[in-house]
Amino acid sequence: MARLLVGLPQLQGKLKNYASRYDMVELRPVDEALPPPGRLKRWRADAPPGFAFSVVLPRVVASLEPGTEADEALETTLRSAAALEARCILLATPPSVRPTQRNRNRIVELAHRLPETGVVLCWQPSGIWEIDDAAAVAHLARLLLVLDGARDPLPPGPIAYTRLKGLGESSQLGSTSLTRLADQLAGRRECFVVVEGGDAGRVKSSLLALLEGRPMRAAGAVLFRPGQEPKLVGIDEEQ
Repeated sequence: MARLLVGLPQLQGKLKNYASRYDMVELRPVDEALPPPGRLKRWRADAPPGFAFSVVLPRVVASLEPGTEADEALETTLRSAAALEARCILLATPPSVRPTQRNRNRIVELAHRLPETGVVLCWQPSGIWEIDDAAAVAHLARLLLVLDGARDPLPPGPIAYTRLKGLGESSQLGSTSLTRLADQLAGRRECFVVVEGGDAGRVKSSLLALLEGRPMRAAGAVLFRPGQEPKLVGIDEEQ
């Protein structure tokens, strides 16, 4: 079965308590207050061995505008990533980074400044990028394309990184969307699933059930994959 790592786009509470519930977390050096590298090394030591840190590049870097500030922010972030022994480094470009040739070139150039081994390098575009265009740039830059796997087809390969957007009490993922996502994750080696909103616990338990071939539960009901539904035996059939 795929190694499933589910987490949130930010650390909530103390790391020890968080890591007892989730398998990964996204951290944003520079954009949010984080301890110095010495303390981050302690975070890595205190976290379970299989827990994954995903480091998101700062906004000033993701804007792809060159300059001293961006260079210093990138250096700070890479030091933090090394201290955490980050499993992933994520470039999340804002909508202002449009699919121009200049931006395509800058994404490739930035990717060449990131570590080459031991880290999954990822890119999440936003705005008006078409999936095929983004996939071509990601391939050229050797970045793993990050999409919402409950809505979009994920790129093939042994590793998947997906962000489930805008979940909450009024917009929970339904069984069909979760089944679609599980089908895309099945057979891979590692699956990183970042859940926005407050539904991460249910998403994690449901995906684990689906990947293991078990029915998943939701709001007191048991949900089955299509074709898994148990046969209902009527009174006449029992006799």
